[in-house]
Amino acid sequence: MNVSKVRTVRGYRALVGILAALLLSLPANAAWKPMATPPVPTGSAAAESINGIIYVAGGASASGKNSTLQAFNPTTNTWTTLASMPLTLYQGDGAGVINSQLYVAGGWNGPLPTSVLLKYDPPSNTWTSLAGMPHLSACGATGVIDSKLYVTTACNGYNGYANYLDVYDPATNAWTSLPGSASAHSAPAIGAINGKLYVAGGLDGNGNLTNVVEVYNPAANSWTTLAHMPTAVTSAASVALDGQLYVFGGNNGTSDVATVQAYDPHKNKWRTLVALLPAPISASSGVVVYGLAFMEAGDGSGTANQYSPIAPSIP
Repeated sequence: MNVSKVRTVRGYRALVGILAALLLSLPANAAWKPMATPPVPTGSAAAESINGIIYVAGGASASGKNSTLQAFNPTTNTWTTLASMPLTLYQGDGAGVINSQLYVAGGWNGPLPTSVLLKYDPPSNTWTSLAGMPHLSACGATGVIDSKLYVTTACNGYNGYANYLDVYDPATNAWTSLPGSASAHSAPAIGAINGKLYVAGGLDGNGNLTNVVEVYNPAANSWTTLAHMPTAVTSAASVALDGQLYVFGGNNGTSDVATVQAYDPHKNKWRTLVALLPAPISASSGVVVYGLAFMEAGDGSGTANQYSPIAPSIP
């Protein structure tokens, strides 16, 4: 490798490390900045990023449930309204991105969840309906591993909470049911890290708040229970960033919180960051763009949309 390039990389890593250390020492609210309010402020939406653009699909707004698709450009701080989904979806299983296509699975459409899988193509601004899930699904979470969509289900329209896990292969347009987690996780935090799916918190099979954390290993086709969360929350925003799982806000069973929790898979340890959110948030989605964690968060008011300049390589 060219020596100058090596020095540049080392200098960048050193700068990132210094920046991260400074951010961790900042007082609460110092490391956050508001985004522009979206045309339709929503909570319980599905959100992901593609090529630097954040896509927010469906959700619940002050005017009711919706099928809108909105795109946010962080570099210009502007929103664009795109083609709506074929149906209204909210409080679903999140979203995933495979080959620059947005996948949205499950979600409530009325008194029962749906089993739909939708794919959005940004260049053509069109939606396509794909093979439906093996069962009704909502209140879960989605992660992508090796170009496959892994989706958990907590709400299947019946009493109690389920613990299903299914995987979708775009190459065959087919679903496969996998072993379920030991505990149910309704509206959990989730992150795909180093080929494994991490699921944290949410509501358990009895509808009680849980701090249980589990990881699914596709290679072994099995789940393992990990260190519990410091603060049990549901409906939090979460991202996988620099090999760690970050959990932003959520509801602790009594009220929404502004805490930021981080899990390190290598150490199997949790920590709570110094830089709190500017305000408590829930019914939230988190995405990563340009190495920064963005929140599409809200209760329908649109006042809790924020992004974080916290850099990768946080010690």
